[in-house]
This record gives sequence, C-alpha cells and structure tokens, in this order.
Amino acid sequence: MHILPVSFALFTYVGFWRPVDWPRNSLKYWLYNIYTVFMVFMLCLYGLCGIGDAYADQNVNTFIEKFTLTISVLAVCVKVINIIIRRESVISLVNMLLEKNCLPRDSEEKLIQQSFDDRARKITIYCEFLNEITVIIAIIMQQIQSAKTHTLDVWTPYDCSSSFAFWFTVIHQSVALLVCANSSVAHETLISCLMLQICAQLEILGHRIKHLPKMFEEVEKDSNFTENWKIQEKRIVRELIEYHLYIYSFASRVNSVFTTMIMLQFSISTIVLCLTVYRMSKSSIASIEFIWGLSYLASMFIQIFLYCWFGNEVMLKSTQVGDMFYEMDWVSLGHNFVVKLLPIVMSRATKPILMRSGYIILLSAESFTSILKTSYSAFNVLQNSS
Repeated sequence: MHILPVSFALFTYVGFWRPVDWPRNSLKYWLYNIYTVFMVFMLCLYGLCGIGDAYADQNVNTFIEKFTLTISVLAVCVKVINIIIRRESVISLVNMLLEKNCLPRDSEEKLIQQSFDDRARKITIYCEFLNEITVIIAIIMQQIQSAKTHTLDVWTPYDCSSSFAFWFTVIHQSVALLVCANSSVAHETLISCLMLQICAQLEILGHRIKHLPKMFEEVEKDSNFTENWKIQEKRIVRELIEYHLYIYSFASRVNSVFTTMIMLQFSISTIVLCLTVYRMSKSSIASIEFIWGLSYLASMFIQIFLYCWFGNEVMLKSTQVGDMFYEMDWVSLGHNFVVKLLPIVMSRATKPILMRSGYIILLSAESFTSILKTSYSAFNVLQNSS
C-alpha cells in the first residue's frame, strides 16, 4: 500500500493482510488465504488456552498476570478478524487519500506530506520496538519458569509430558506472542496514523488557502479574457470548498470503520493498566516479573496515548483551518463572489472534527487523563481490599 506501508507490511507478514495487487487466480493468492486461516486459528487457540489457564490458577498474582495477557490476546484476535472482515472498507479509506484533491500539487505540499509520512513511519517503528521488547521479556520469563520446574505452567487441552508436546507448546506460545505484538502494533498504528493523515490533509488545505491570492494572480495572467479568469477563480474556490468537505467525509469514514475497535482497546487497556500496576506493586523491583510488567504497562499506555493524542491533533488542526484565512492577503481578492463564498469554509472550520471511541468517548488529551484517573481509582480499590 502506498499509504502507511510499514503498518500494512506488518499485517502482511503475520498473515492478516493479503497484498491488494495479487490476482485472484494466482497460486500465491490462495496459499496466503490458507496462511491467514492458520494464523487466525493459532492466535485464537492461544487465547482460548489462556482463558483455561487463568481460571485454573489459584494464586491471585499469577491469575492477574495470566488474565491481563489473555484478554490482550483475545482483543488482538477480535482486531485481526475485524480487519479481515472489513478489508474492503480499509482499502476504500486508503484509496480516498489517493484522490486528485488529496495528492500534493507543488514542492511545498510534497514536503508537508513527506513530513507526516516520516512521522507515521517513525511512530510505527518505535511502537514495534517497544512491543518486541515486551514479548522477548515475556518469552524469557516463561523459559525461566519452565527451566525451574521442567514443566509448562500453562493449561493445554492435551498432555505436555512428552518432549514433542512440550516443545510444540513452547514454540506455539512464543510464535503466538510475536504475532500478537506485530498485529497489535499494525492495528494501533494504522488507526493512529490514519488520523495523522487527516492532519496532513488539513495542513495541505491550509497551505492552499494561504496561497489562494497567488493562484488567482497566476490564473489572471494566463487568461486572455475577463470572463475566462473569473470562471477559473470560481473553479478554484469550488475545489477548495469540496476538498474541505472531503476531509471531513474521510474523517467520518475513519471514525465509522474503527470506532468499535477503539472502544474495545480503551476498555481492555483500562483493565490492564489497573491490574498490571496492582501486580507490580506486589512484585520486587529487581524481579523479572516487575520488568515485564513495566514493559507491558508501557505498551498499553502507548496504545491509548496514540489514539487520544492524534484524536486531539485532528480536533485542533481542523479548527486552525479558519485561522489560515486571516493569514492570506484579503485585500487582493476584491471579488464579491470570493468574499461571500470563503466565509462558508470559515464557518465550517468552527466545527472541529471529533474522533470518538464507540461514538461516546471523545479522543482527546482530557480523555487520556480521565482513563489514567479511572485506572488509578480502581487500583486503589484493589489495594485497599487486599
């Protein structure tokens, strides 16, 4: 994909995003479908085993550790299944950014788009690095526990006493954790960076607004007749208004496609934040459990933060569009139709683009702090009741 290539590449590697340019009648098309079914089955099996493992454990601290990991795995299962089911909607979203109005028209717009693309790529790489560290620590922790007891401290629907079953389970768990990490990064950065692309389009819109008088001058110089350049000016203003409305339409589509998954992540992350902090408070700072809990906490923390931060960025950037009009040379416009038409865009810009979780929670900096407060309050309840 031309848009957000790193996120889609991660999805492709773990089997949940078949490249769009593969023909339906090719062998690789059907082999990849088989690969997808296998990876979904492996991930769901790991999640189901995690449920049995968590509820079979009598120790509270161990239960919390296994339960938080299990609900995260099950959430990833739901996310990847949602991506597979809504594949055409996601492709449609990406194609919206490839429409003529959204493509850069000059070197300055190319620089704006490139800066946002670089930012999206860096965010994805940093999140991938953090999640991979978390998974590696989790695998090491499992290996240490297995080495102490020479058994696997997990529930499985089969007997793990044989050497083959033991190593099969170890490999299955390790691969499943790696798939979860990559899928989670791909999913969260896909949504967050689509919101970042909304910001990029609003920035390009602002650039076009500020350079509107210059575009009028160029049209007037290239036109031989007064009627002709007036028609061209009307076309430019009409395209500007249509582009502004198109960005709002794109943001609405992003919201409708992913709002349920964002709500799921908010719910899971709030529970995980609370329980992980509680478990860390019962562990020694020098222990591997505390280090794993800290890295896991950071991963959950970043996932919510990305949604709220970029939702807040979209909201602020959309209201700044109106300010761009005051930065251009109004005096040089001097045409009644322009002066009457442009306030329509300014009026629309007073209503910000709002990204929501489940159509209820507004993605903003205030929502992020509210989630942290809620998690901390729940942690205090657990701490006082224990």
